[in-house]
Amino acid sequence: MRRLTRRQRTAAIVLAVLALCFITLDLGGGGLRGAHSGVRGTLGALYRGTDTVLGPVRRWLEGLPTAGSNQARIDALTHENAVLRGQLAALRSDHRTGQELTALQRAAAGLNHTVLPARVIGFGPGEGFDWTVTIDAGRTSGVWPGQTVTDGADLVGRVLHADSSTAIVLLASDPGSGVGARDERDGEIGTVTGSGTAGLVFTPLNPHAQIQIGDALTTGPSHASSYVAGLTIGVVRSVRTAADGSVLATVTPAASPTTLDVIGVITGRTTNIKASGKPK
Repeated sequence: MRRLTRRQRTAAIVLAVLALCFITLDLGGGGLRGAHSGVRGTLGALYRGTDTVLGPVRRWLEGLPTAGSNQARIDALTHENAVLRGQLAALRSDHRTGQELTALQRAAAGLNHTVLPARVIGFGPGEGFDWTVTIDAGRTSGVWPGQTVTDGADLVGRVLHADSSTAIVLLASDPGSGVGARDERDGEIGTVTGSGTAGLVFTPLNPHAQIQIGDALTTGPSHASSYVAGLTIGVVRSVRTAADGSVLATVTPAASPTTLDVIGVITGRTTNIKASGKPK
């Protein structure tokens, strides 16, 4: 590496001293900025040379007094953004809840039944079944085992167990669930059983029934079914013939069992609709 001559070392020292002077003038506030402007005008080329070398250092030093306040501002904006996101999510949730309550009102009017709104507060195995949900309504609100549960116009399941303030609902998708069903196209009746994540399976009582893809199934009479009739169960998506010759249809459930939020318990046959909250 070539060593600097004495003249070059002297010039470098002078440039460094001048640069420090310029930095001092920049950081000195309003009282020294006029002097800085005059010096920069007089020694413009020299100023530009030193600023190119030591400019980043000068700008870093200039930013030190405001670094703390900038971080505080960033923290405040981050907090404010989080609050706004939370408020937006709450508004969307309230809007969705309002739509679900409206659907329950319409269903109650159409079915001529009392529908008690309730919110899903838990999901998981219960009462010996795998596909169940827990709702925030119980016996004090008129909920009893055996009652049909809907999301508006579609079948969700039936109440398995109820205590004073909560209840467990067996979903139609549970492998142990059985629902009397009717094919809306040709009137054929049969039984729908749950198949977990695979949906539902419809077995018509008539082994020669001509079940077709796209057929809509609704709750209907079959054996001792306690489900309210007329609720949509799902739509046939495939049909096959079992080894014993019986017809089996795979059904996509109308009410998605994994996205349930506000649902309704059909507590009785009446024209009085309880659409806002639980009865006292």
